[in-house]
Amino acid sequence: MREKADVPWSPSPGPCYDSAVARIITVDPEHFDPDALAPAVEAIRAGGLAVLPTDTVYGLAVDLDAPQAVARALELRGAPAGKPVTVHLGDRDDLRAILRGPLPPAAQRLVQRFWPGPLTLLLAAPDGRTLGVRYPNHRVATEVIRRAGVRVGMTSAAPPGRPALVDGREAVRELEGRVDVVVDAGPTRQKAASTVVRMEGRRAVVVREGAIPRSMIEEANLTTILFVCTGNTCRSPMAEAMLRRMLAERLQTSEEDLPARGFRVLSAGTGAGHGGAASEEAEVAVKAYGADLSRHASQPVSLAMVEEADRVFVMTPRHKRALEEYMPEHAAKIELLDPKGRTIEDPVGGSAEVYRESARHIHEALVERLKEIA
Repeated sequence: MREKADVPWSPSPGPCYDSAVARIITVDPEHFDPDALAPAVEAIRAGGLAVLPTDTVYGLAVDLDAPQAVARALELRGAPAGKPVTVHLGDRDDLRAILRGPLPPAAQRLVQRFWPGPLTLLLAAPDGRTLGVRYPNHRVATEVIRRAGVRVGMTSAAPPGRPALVDGREAVRELEGRVDVVVDAGPTRQKAASTVVRMEGRRAVVVREGAIPRSMIEEANLTTILFVCTGNTCRSPMAEAMLRRMLAERLQTSEEDLPARGFRVLSAGTGAGHGGAASEEAEVAVKAYGADLSRHASQPVSLAMVEEADRVFVMTPRHKRALEEYMPEHAAKIELLDPKGRTIEDPVGGSAEVYRESARHIHEALVERLKEIA
């Protein structure tokens, strides 16, 4: 790390800094002393402007709760007063403090796949306004954001009519003397703007295609159905295999092409291990419905699975209570598979007839659920 030491740095009186001088800090983005970023942290806290690197472009960072700082950033950008500034997070979990309730499943799938990274989500804020949120994949940016301890917003640092700034030297050349601190961490990885996605109901719609291709965003619009039992070797795998077969028949396609038609079907268990095969009895029972369990591998249910699912079907009230206690924010999407509220009993240890009866019960419930799904 080297620093432009001959330029004095001190906060001026009042809510903003003196923009006639700027502190220039140069760091290696992979190996840096976090304390070296203190001038940028303090500038944001004091209502100043700091230029920070992200994985996409260099941005103007401000305290979103400092109106004068936001107005100054927008004026420097040539943007109209009142234009929303994207919230930038220092940690993925910070999103929970900004929004009420769970994310829509499509948004959750995008977050799991692309954050930290070049994805900006436009979401409904508690006050009804649309809020842009991003979690950049850049250690320098996230370190400054975390240390600032305020709501940090960032907008592109490029002057009006100029291309995005994708190198620290460009940022210094363009903005020295017009901002309070510039953190030069060299060239950005992506050298392109983030992809901006708006949630419309349950679908993710690309507003601006950037570093993430539109085709990859569209994959998040899959309707994901998750079945949960205990061991993930009989009831939930039978439900998964039968629904795959039923969806393929309904859509007149193959099971392999279901994702291309907008559907993903999974199963897991509250007490499952990894990689276990389906029971032989379950495999035989579903063959009567044209379904195949020969390649099934068990897996334990996780918070991420439930977050990403549109519908979560469980076999018993006990499963429902277990998931709701573990993840109460997703209780609304957790339902008994049987729409009549009946328990689908565990056939483990039973005869072939017991397994056939379990498969019949599951199929009967799926016939009704399919009317809601497709």
